[in-house]
Amino acid sequence: MSLKGLLNLGKELLKAKKPSATPTTGQQTKQITYTPAAQKETGLELAIRDIKTPGIVRNVTKELHMGEKTAPAFGSSTYDWIMRKGAGKYTADEWTDWLTSTRKVNLKVFGKPITETVRDQKKFKYDRGPFAGKEVNISKEELFDSNLAIFNDAGDLTGGLLFAAKKFGLKLDANELGAMIKLNPVNRLRPIELGMAKGAQENFDRALQTSADQLKNIRKNYASSAIRGSDEITDGIDEVIYKLGGLKTDVRKSALRALGEEIKAVRSNPRMRPEDIKTMNKVLGEIDEAAAPLRNNRTFYGSERNYTLEGGKDYRETIMVLDDAIPTNTSPFNKGGHFSDALPKETNNIYHIRYDTRFTPEGKKVFMINEIQSDVNQSIAKGLSKGARYDSKNRFNPFQADIEIKLLVSQRGRLIDDLNKAINTQDSGRVNFLSKSLKDIDDKLKNVTQSKGENYYPLLESDAYGDHALKYLVQKAARENVDYVAVAPFNMVSFRQGYKAGNERFYGYSSGKGIEKKGKAIMPTLMNKLARFYNSKAGPTKISLSDPKLPYKKIGSNTFKYPERSKLKDFTVKHHDDAVKDPKKGYKLIPENDPRLYFDAFAIKVMPIMRNTQKTYKALGGLVVDIFKERRYN
Repeated sequence: MSLKGLLNLGKELLKAKKPSATPTTGQQTKQITYTPAAQKETGLELAIRDIKTPGIVRNVTKELHMGEKTAPAFGSSTYDWIMRKGAGKYTADEWTDWLTSTRKVNLKVFGKPITETVRDQKKFKYDRGPFAGKEVNISKEELFDSNLAIFNDAGDLTGGLLFAAKKFGLKLDANELGAMIKLNPVNRLRPIELGMAKGAQENFDRALQTSADQLKNIRKNYASSAIRGSDEITDGIDEVIYKLGGLKTDVRKSALRALGEEIKAVRSNPRMRPEDIKTMNKVLGEIDEAAAPLRNNRTFYGSERNYTLEGGKDYRETIMVLDDAIPTNTSPFNKGGHFSDALPKETNNIYHIRYDTRFTPEGKKVFMINEIQSDVNQSIAKGLSKGARYDSKNRFNPFQADIEIKLLVSQRGRLIDDLNKAINTQDSGRVNFLSKSLKDIDDKLKNVTQSKGENYYPLLESDAYGDHALKYLVQKAARENVDYVAVAPFNMVSFRQGYKAGNERFYGYSSGKGIEKKGKAIMPTLMNKLARFYNSKAGPTKISLSDPKLPYKKIGSNTFKYPERSKLKDFTVKHHDDAVKDPKKGYKLIPENDPRLYFDAFAIKVMPIMRNTQKTYKALGGLVVDIFKERRYN
C-alpha cells in the first residue's frame, strides 16, 4: 500500500468510535477487532526454537558501503554499527540501548530522590579498514531522517520504527534496521550541475545505466567460466563499473580518460572475446558522447557580487535535490527560492553550493566555497527551537512512516479488542491502562494524518547541510586532482550582504573563529573534524585573488562596517575585478610570486582516500544542541 493510501487508512481509523472506558451494558458496535493467534508454545519450547533457528545473515560490507558491493557516494557509519549488533532479533529497547548511550542518574527534585534515564550520543571506533581507530557517533538527526527512532527532550522513544516495534512487541534484526538507514532520504539526494543542455543529464544517466548493464552481461560469461585467467577479466570489469559509477558526480575529461584506461587494460587481456572488446569500445564512445554536453555548463549567479568573490576560475553551481514527493508537506515538491527555473517541476531543492577554482602560491588547485545555503530549511530552523526540531508533532517525517503506520494500525485493532474484553469483565485497572495506550496510538496516527507542523526536509541544521556539502566537494576535489577545499571568509564575501551574525557564525574568518572573531565557526569546525577523520590537515591557507597566470589586475575594494555594538573595527579589503595577460590601462602588474596576489582562507587538504564513499552526518559531536548531549547535575 502506498504512503498516501496508509495516511487515508489512518484517517478512517481515527473516525472509528472507541468503546467507553466505563463498563456499561449494551452491545458495542462497529469496532475494528484483531484477534492474535493463540500462543501455544511454552517458554522452554520458545527457547529451544530460538536456539535451533539459524542466525540472521547480516548484510555486512566494507565500511560506509551500506550493504552495497559498489561504493555509493555517501554512506553511513550508523549502518556499520547496526551490523555489529549480532545475528539475532532484538527488542526495541535492546536496539535503543545499542544506538544510544543510556545511563541512570540519581538526583533530587524538591528534596525528593528520583531516578532519571539519560540518553547520550553513542560513540564507537572502527577497528578495521581505512578508518581503524577513528571515533564516530550515532547522530540523532540521522535516526530522525531515517525514521528509525525519534526521541523527545527527555530521551523517551516517541516515534519511528523502534517506537512501533516496542508498542507491538516485535523483535527486529540488523538487516531490517539497516534497510531503514539505506532508505534515508539523505542517501537519495542527487547533485545537479547547472548549465547543461536540456535533457543532457537524463541522456547521460540512461547511457550510464545501459553501459553498466552491458558490462554486467559480459562479466557473467567470464564469472561462470572455468578458463584460466577469467578472474582477471571479471576483476577488471568490476573496476570499469566502479569508475562508471564515479561519472555520476565527475564528468571531466580526466575521469573519462581514467575510464578509458581501465577499459584498455581489460580488453588487452588475450582471453577477451572479440565481440566483448567491440562492446567495451562502444561503451566508451557512447559515454564520451553523452558526457560532452555536461561539460558546457551555464551558471546563474556567477556575476552576483553580493555572493561571489571575483577572480575565480571555473565557477560552478551545484544543487542537491530530492526527487521524491513529500506528501505531508504543504506542497509535495519545493524548488526553493534559487535556481527554480533550472530545476525539474517535480523535485525538492534541499541546498545549493556555489564555488570556483583558485590556486595556492605553490600552484596547488583549490575549490573555494562562495556560498552554501538551504532555502527550504533556513526558515524552518528559525521557526523552531532546538528542542522542538526533532519532535514529530512539530515536523513530521513521512519517509518510511508507512512501516510504523502499519504496525500502529494492527496494534490499535488488538487494543480495541482487548479493551472490549476488559469492559465486559469490568476490569477497571486494565480498562484505564488500555484506554491510555489506545489514546497514545490515536494521537500518533492523528499526528501522521493531520500534520500541522513545519514542512519536513532532510538536513535541517546548517551544520548538517554544510557538512554534506563539504564532503561532496572534497570527494569531487579528490576525483579531479584538486588539492584543497576552502571556504571564503565572512570578511571577503558574505559581509557584502550586510552584517549578519548567522553568516559570521557559519563561514567564519580565515582563523576559523566565529562571531566577533571568537569561538568556532561552523564550516572551519567541520573541516577540522573531517581532517582528523582522514588524517589530513585543516587551517588558514593562502589562495589567489585571481588567476596567477594573468599578471595584470584590475583592483577593486569593499569597506565593511560592523554594528555599533561590536568591538571590531571597520575595514577595507581588496579584490580583483579582472585579470589579463598583457598590460592594460588602469590595471596593475601583480606577478605570480607577489604576496599581494593571495589572501588567507580556512581550507582542508584533500587526500586521495576522500575520493571514496563519504560518511553522512557529522563524524563527531556537533555545534547544535543535541538531546543526547551530556547533562550535568549539581
